[in-house]
Amino acid sequence: MMASGVKTRVCHRRTGLRSRRSCRLAAIWCAMLGMAFVGCAQPRGALFKLGGSARVWPRAPEAARIKWVGALGGSDDLNAGIPAREAWAAAFRGPRPPIRFSGPHSIAISEGGLLAVADGAAASVHVVDLDERTHRVISGWGEERFDVPIGVAWVGHRLFVTDAKRHEVIELDIEGNFRGRFGRDHLTRPVGITHVPASDRLCVVDGGGHCLRMFDTAGTLTNTLGERGSTPGAFNFPSHVCCAGDRLIVSDSGNFRVQLLDLRGAPLGMIGRKGDGAGDLSLPKGVAVDSAGHIYVVDAHFENVQVFDDSGRLLMSFGQEGRGDGEFWLPAGIAIDGNDRIWVADSGNRRVQAFQPIRDEE
Repeated sequence: MMASGVKTRVCHRRTGLRSRRSCRLAAIWCAMLGMAFVGCAQPRGALFKLGGSARVWPRAPEAARIKWVGALGGSDDLNAGIPAREAWAAAFRGPRPPIRFSGPHSIAISEGGLLAVADGAAASVHVVDLDERTHRVISGWGEERFDVPIGVAWVGHRLFVTDAKRHEVIELDIEGNFRGRFGRDHLTRPVGITHVPASDRLCVVDGGGHCLRMFDTAGTLTNTLGERGSTPGAFNFPSHVCCAGDRLIVSDSGNFRVQLLDLRGAPLGMIGRKGDGAGDLSLPKGVAVDSAGHIYVVDAHFENVQVFDDSGRLLMSFGQEGRGDGEFWLPAGIAIDGNDRIWVADSGNRRVQAFQPIRDEE
């Protein structure tokens, strides 16, 4: 009888263990199913985790021209809108430690839609694939590390990164592997960088040298544009640059203006002046141009983005100081993708924010 009683108790314990395991398995399956349904429930093509805000600019009664799309703070914001099969795979794989931005400074977008973000505060470069929902961080190569990466530019599948402290430009491939470096003998403090398709050159802003250095894509210096000063074509601590056709658009930050130059450095016009009125600039940083030729200028002191036509006339502005949707804290770089989606490096808020023009048919 004693043996039988012991055997019965063991049997009950095993039955209880099976029951508990069954409950746990059921919970896991439910969670996985829930994840799958959540993935399906998101709007297809969603960029990342979207907020509930419907912020637009300008405010009524004027017609809205720009809308807030969302904010990307790191890899954990890429889960919105993932297909159900990816959610199931993620459930089996288990959670991964999120990658977060520390102080995003500049943004570049490849032809294939890869988002490269220079994060000087984290001494790294982030590469985000919105289609594949991946977020990689590149801190260095071999035994070497980035010090203060500031600018990024794509040339096909090649990624060029300026490092202000290393006084050079580092070239990586699409996987983040080291390909080469150049500029140490010529650059004082490289910051902004852009590709000039017409000449297949890289234009590097040398903030410490108060000029633009032009390199071919093999890293050979071809010419230098500008010198320190306040006259047209001269610079005072320039910071960012973009190329729009046959024009270079340069944030001449220390002169409180944006300069428009031809590809030889001849001045074509200026935008802004020191002041606090509409169209004035206090600390111009990132510059970009959309498909309609509108020029976007980020101002790190005004905490906004001002939009000008191609002749320099102010059209509108969006954003203000703050931590909320569509608000900025020390914004820096800006990039515009092939769909005219506007990406702003909201450095002080440790995120990248996205905006979209509102078409007339909307």
